Amino acid sequence: MTAGHPHDCEGEQELLRLYVLFGLLFRVAMVDGGRVQTVPLKLSYQWFFEEISCWAEREHHRLRRKLQEQGCRCLTATRQDGFYVVQYRHRGYVKEAVYSIEVLRAQCQELARSWMAMQDAAPQRGAQKTGDKVLPEDTSSCLLQTHQ
Repeated sequence: MTAGHPHDCEGEQELLRLYVLFGLLFRVAMVDGGRVQTVPLKLSYQWFFEEISCWAEREHHRLRRKLQEQGCRCLTATRQDGFYVVQYRHRGYVKEAVYSIEVLRAQCQELARSWMAMQDAAPQRGAQKTGDKVLPEDTSSCLLQTHQ
């Protein structure tokens, strides 16, 4: 990094932070989805965990490509005494980023909330609007049958 490009470092660090967050979110969603399967529930929530995990994985890979375009590559990521330590190479230099696990957990929660908000805001493909809710077509037909 040169003294003339202070924003390079900030952009790289923010991309790395997001890369770490999305990587954690996609793995945690799959683990949590597996745990939910072991508990007998009235409804299946597996779709939720699969969809949020796929979204987070896509974003994780997109950010990895963007980091690589900027000459940055993640080398290791480990938990150490309440912190998440990431070593990465940026333009030939090995650097380290240290994140609080508690802060990452809260930020992952916010990512999940933003994903939920995007799902509410975006019209779904193959869905039918009923009042204020968007229902999959097969569910709305069941709904119509129960109200007749």
